[in-house]
Amino acid sequence: MNFRQFAFNNVFRNKRTYAAYFLSSSFSVMIFFIYSVIASHPAMKEGITQRLAVQAMSIAQWIVYVFSFFFILYSVGAFLKTRQHEFGVLMIHGMSPRQLNRLVFLENLIIGFGAIVTGIGSGLLLAKAGFVIGGSAMGVQLPYHISISALVMTASSFVVLFFVISFLTQFMVRKSKVQQLLQGTNKPRSEPKASLILSLLAAVLLVASYVLSYTATMVTIGFLMLPVVLMTIIGSYFLFTQLSVFIIHLLKRNDRLFLRKTNMLTISDLAYRMKDNARMFFMVCIVSTVAFCAVGTLASFGVMEDEIVQSHVYDLNYVSKKGNQMEQTHLTEIESLLKMKGIEYNKIDYEFLTVKAKEGRLPWTVFAQSTYNKVAADLQRPIVSVTGEQALLIPYMKDTIHFKFPFESETVYLAVSSIKLTTTDKVEGPITNQGLLGEALIVTDEMYKQLSNHAKPETIYGYKTVDWEQTVGVGAGIEQDYDQAVSTMGSGNREISFEFSSLAASVAVQRQMFSIMMFSALLVGAVFFIASGSFLYFRLYTDLEQDKERYKAIGKIGLTDRELSKIATTQLLLLFFIPIIVAVVHSAFAFTALQSIINLSIVGQTVKVLAGFTIAQIVYFFVIRWRYMIHLREAVR
Repeated sequence: MNFRQFAFNNVFRNKRTYAAYFLSSSFSVMIFFIYSVIASHPAMKEGITQRLAVQAMSIAQWIVYVFSFFFILYSVGAFLKTRQHEFGVLMIHGMSPRQLNRLVFLENLIIGFGAIVTGIGSGLLLAKAGFVIGGSAMGVQLPYHISISALVMTASSFVVLFFVISFLTQFMVRKSKVQQLLQGTNKPRSEPKASLILSLLAAVLLVASYVLSYTATMVTIGFLMLPVVLMTIIGSYFLFTQLSVFIIHLLKRNDRLFLRKTNMLTISDLAYRMKDNARMFFMVCIVSTVAFCAVGTLASFGVMEDEIVQSHVYDLNYVSKKGNQMEQTHLTEIESLLKMKGIEYNKIDYEFLTVKAKEGRLPWTVFAQSTYNKVAADLQRPIVSVTGEQALLIPYMKDTIHFKFPFESETVYLAVSSIKLTTTDKVEGPITNQGLLGEALIVTDEMYKQLSNHAKPETIYGYKTVDWEQTVGVGAGIEQDYDQAVSTMGSGNREISFEFSSLAASVAVQRQMFSIMMFSALLVGAVFFIASGSFLYFRLYTDLEQDKERYKAIGKIGLTDRELSKIATTQLLLLFFIPIIVAVVHSAFAFTALQSIINLSIVGQTVKVLAGFTIAQIVYFFVIRWRYMIHLREAVR
């Protein structure tokens, strides 16, 4: 048997320990590959939605790649630590440190290449599902097509990744004495201790971060985000390394609880497990929090559809500006398509002026008081009254529950006859679909008439229907004309003389983008979640041999199968769910902060995401518990 065969056999001997790490690595390769084949598909070359999807998937695949690097590096370091006894035996039999480094290098290359082959192979099998789901999200047909560039990029990227990690692992092998290596992880463990100061610091940091998240507003969330994230990370680290051990010591002092039935065994061992697994718990907690928040944030944007509906005062809104020669053509197109679809509609039209401002400011949109009141009555809003040189401000966005746009009275100078207006208040929101016009002014009818001597009136047309979803496709020709006008304007020929907004089209774009982002985020979230499960699996099976010996010894003094099951299940529950529960709490407060910038409730979406991840963790727990108990019962018998 040569050295390469020895390394190959070594990997297979440790296959149970390496299983979760190998599968997680393969899953990362598979997700990266699926992103690549979708992004490089010929049908993704055209269209704004497709280009945005390619950008989203490119970002997602490199997030997976960077995460995979650190995940694999951490996992390899943990594996090497558990194999110290094996390395000691090899060195007794004459293996030199250089040969040991070479062995570790080859083993990691073998696992890496195996993960690449498995990941790409799985990706080839599941790519069709990716095309169907991704194509459905974008509204594009994606026939099965595997790009050679996607294969090459995936294979080369992960070959480099595993080669670099294999090289770095040589420096992770501790140059310890043979006696220390032989003791491995079986060295006598000292009583876990916790610092009262650091335990209090953990509690203070976490409580403070939760309070800041809960009280965040649209104004404060921007500069609170970084300190809150740092406080949460530091607080979480000390929660698992210090505060948890401190709490267990308090439980041990409670004789009534500690001496009850099998609690002595459970609590005593728990203190050591919490200390030994503190970093792993911290990693799982942070990785899970990132996964929950990433998927949950994008899921919460599903309520943006309701915000879009609220921001569109008309189902179809057309603005005809000075020099628009296509006005009648466009209006005829809208109304003929509505009639063709059998959609009843109410039409309103009203005029405005575009008046130049002094001091280089953008032109003002100006409405007469009577015109505004006519539209306000149609929109069921309060009528207004202005006098003299007063003006009311129409903001470009509507106030929300969480944020009201501040109003400050200002003097407006118009570049016609040196007219000066003073804004005295603002109305609740725009009277066109949001985004069509900027801030506007309401002036007296007399002032409007005076201004109309210097500016030509322009017209806004609004259409309301019984069911806006039936208007899909109405105005598609106008949107094409608009795109053409934008390209013409880019060449410096003329300004755009019309604007058009369709609620159905806006919602359709939002739904597409939401589906694309969710598709990308769910796959990234799955990678993160499976990686956190891999950490737990590895830690569990690393301690399995020691657990077997301990329960075998306890079994000799009368431990029943029921008591064994109770102790092991309790410890597994804590191992699996302590970091997840903390991650859920972190995420819940993160979503509370997010709620401060979204007008509508995101509670439903938040609960669905957190419940989904929790259910997945429960299923994973029962599968692992079933396998773990089989091994323990075999040892006790």
